[in-house]
Amino acid sequence: MGIPEDLVQQFRSVALQRLERIESSWASVLSSLDDEAAVLIHREIHTLKGESRLVGFTDVNMVCHKLEDLLEVARARGYAVDEDFDLAVNMALRFMAMLVRKKIGAQLQGIDLPGFIKQIDALLVDARAEQRMPRSTTGGMLAMLRKDAATVRVPSALRSRLAPIAIDSFVEYAATKGTRRDRLRVSWHSLRDLIGVQRAVIGAGQLAKHRANALTLARELGKELEVVFEIETAEVTTDMLAAIDAAVLHLVRNAVDHGIESPATRAAAGKHSVGKIHLTCGVRGDKLVVVVQDDGRGILIDEVVARAIELGLVAPNEAARDKWFDLVCRPGFTTRTEASDLSGRGVGLDVVRGAISNIGGTVSASTSNNAGTTWTVEVPLPELTIAGHVLRVQHVPFPLVIDEAWRLTETSPGAPVIDVALRLGLTEDAAGEPPRYLTNGKLTVGIVSDRAPQPAQARRLVAVAPPSFAEIVTLDTVEGLLIHPERMVTLAR
Repeated sequence: MGIPEDLVQQFRSVALQRLERIESSWASVLSSLDDEAAVLIHREIHTLKGESRLVGFTDVNMVCHKLEDLLEVARARGYAVDEDFDLAVNMALRFMAMLVRKKIGAQLQGIDLPGFIKQIDALLVDARAEQRMPRSTTGGMLAMLRKDAATVRVPSALRSRLAPIAIDSFVEYAATKGTRRDRLRVSWHSLRDLIGVQRAVIGAGQLAKHRANALTLARELGKELEVVFEIETAEVTTDMLAAIDAAVLHLVRNAVDHGIESPATRAAAGKHSVGKIHLTCGVRGDKLVVVVQDDGRGILIDEVVARAIELGLVAPNEAARDKWFDLVCRPGFTTRTEASDLSGRGVGLDVVRGAISNIGGTVSASTSNNAGTTWTVEVPLPELTIAGHVLRVQHVPFPLVIDEAWRLTETSPGAPVIDVALRLGLTEDAAGEPPRYLTNGKLTVGIVSDRAPQPAQARRLVAVAPPSFAEIVTLDTVEGLLIHPERMVTLAR
């Protein structure tokens, strides 16, 4: 018996509304920290998948399955996805809207749905292979081998050397016209994708898998466990997301394997038979702080020192108790004499400290006998969004941004005057416009500008350290330069 027409029409109406909400929420999670939008996306897709199956819209149900797979990958990446991935998600939403509108049994003209599904499958294969690639503990980057430059992670030292070249490449591309501009666009975009700041979001969705894995591991080891995750949403880079992800993996697994005791052992020690691991992750000042705390046996420092002596890491008469933290984080160090599938190879805590150190963070720990261990990871948050003012300057075909600390002031005799177009090599002559004077409270400069600065929000795209006087940013979808007047004055001296 067929589905009543009124139910089919109701499904169509509700499904189109769901697709609109999903599309809007997808755009939101790509542009801002919106954890509610991320949750809404997954809830709406899951609901639509079930509803489409009930009313016989099998094509919609099939695309929902694939879109769920894509969104799981996006969530694991902190929604740091490239243009091809974004296009695949939006095309899936468009296809579903068309499939919802068509009559049951009718064919869509000009739509190769099987071919599109194959493209999604290929994209998922690449994305999942990328996720399985090992993380380097010495280079501070993902060991990606894909040909696509957008997926390659460049060591920070090389990135710093290439950043000034990226500025020159962007300026040349932006100022060029005609057919040569197309060729320069390819070069600039390749360089931008290679060394540009890759934004990601870290939140409950990115770390939830470690909670499930901890519970599974506890069952395999015959342990009873409660795991509590309290995770705030924060904007980070993909390098930070990878490092935090690796740290949580090892710290939680280490707590289950080494920290939490068996129910019988806990009961004998007068403790509750169910062990507990409590993870918090959130922004504290200018840092992202991750704390992993367990109520297990604690780190047996005497056992650590004895093993270090046995391995020749410290002398027998050396006062090594205060060195226990460095010892347990040494590559290859373990108190276990035999390796298992899970541990005993001395790989874990050294990965945590190495990965976090490579992104400028620190790892510390405190432990208490029979009361548990607390690990604290602190990572400086990158300043990815800049509140400032936008300037328009003659001969400069893109916007210029200055930090909000600069404000308009009265003419200041003797203050240096900066002609940005001249400094960037975009003109050989001074613009002739009168300068507008700005001050940050410490320095006053005149900047030749066509109009008064206007408030703006910019997102850092290619960060360049001093002494370079500019960085590449985006304002919505427009690329421009963040200029540092104080650096320009210093370089001119």
